[in-house]
Amino acid sequence: MDDKLRAVVTRVEMSKLAENEKEDVYTALAEGLQSTVWPILIKYMPKDQLDDLAENPSKVNLETYGKLIEDSVKDGAALKEIETLMQQILDAVDKTLTEQGVPQAPVLE
Repeated sequence: MDDKLRAVVTRVEMSKLAENEKEDVYTALAEGLQSTVWPILIKYMPKDQLDDLAENPSKVNLETYGKLIEDSVKDGAALKEIETLMQQILDAVDKTLTEQGVPQAPVLE
């Protein structure tokens, strides 16, 4: 995924897009990537912990928040799902750039 993200950023940077258009692309990309994480994490959060924290907001602190997220990703299923969705977003951005006439970035070896 890192390579795909790097390729999209390189492609945008090398394009003839105006700086404000580049910023718009980056904003849309960041918002799209961020929007994939929370719904998936919530889906995998241990319901008993989530319910307990929702019913007892005074228990919410950095430690309990961190544990909730850690427990959500410990088996790897959430991370795999997040990665899959992020790949789809990067593919969609790449496709949109192609449709807008932004040339592919040269492959550096």
